[in-house]
Amino acid sequence: MIIYFSGTGNSYAVARELGALTQDQVIPLDKKNWEAIGLLLQSAKSVGLVFPVYFGDVPKPVLKFLKKATLSPQAYYYAAATCGSTQGSALYRVQELLGAKGCKLSYGRVVPMIANSTSTWKVGVTYDYSKLEKAKQLVEAMGQDILARKVDLSQVKKSLAGTLMAIPLVRKLGKKRFAISARPKDCVGCGLCVRLCPMGNLSLKDGKVKVHDHCAYCMACVQFCPHGGIAVHGHVIAKADQYHHPEVQAQELFHR
Repeated sequence: MIIYFSGTGNSYAVARELGALTQDQVIPLDKKNWEAIGLLLQSAKSVGLVFPVYFGDVPKPVLKFLKKATLSPQAYYYAAATCGSTQGSALYRVQELLGAKGCKLSYGRVVPMIANSTSTWKVGVTYDYSKLEKAKQLVEAMGQDILARKVDLSQVKKSLAGTLMAIPLVRKLGKKRFAISARPKDCVGCGLCVRLCPMGNLSLKDGKVKVHDHCAYCMACVQFCPHGGIAVHGHVIAKADQYHHPEVQAQELFHR
């Protein structure tokens, strides 16, 4: 089985491709699925984790899941971390979390892709879509390695960037930089962001979006919103600058 967390589609695209190559079931890491995932984990012979790198680390939902889940030490565990810049210490963190459960990470790969954070601060972004083609080639090779139950931890390492971003003050500043806020005057109440949010952090009240306090910083809401109803650090991303994986439709990422 392959468990994935994805905001704007990069990690979902990787998980979907790996699932096709390995014939494994692909399941989103959604809190409503935790019980079902837990049951599947009991008999899974292979468990893949696919997620983006946030603040040089694994996303909060993945961290929480790995700490709470009951895992089988007999399974073959592998991880794929998608990132637009630094891989941080994300794979190393997964190795630590699995080790704490008596399990072993056997294979880890970083998959460089397009960052969904660039347009949160830059106007007039030019995206290098050739990265996605290179990612496909990398994922194809990963699929063969996984089928062969290859053991390769060469990319599983603790990095200086990951260590620095783990400092509480640095992490706090980073979260402040990517904080989202509602813009009621531009929100049309379509509910797209509510369905996309993997954390249930958004809701509609009186036909306008309302932001709560448990954001995972996946940027799905600001990258998909067609009306500028949500801002990140006060910045509204122009439609031409929005990024979500071009081969992933919004409805494939719906959580509600």
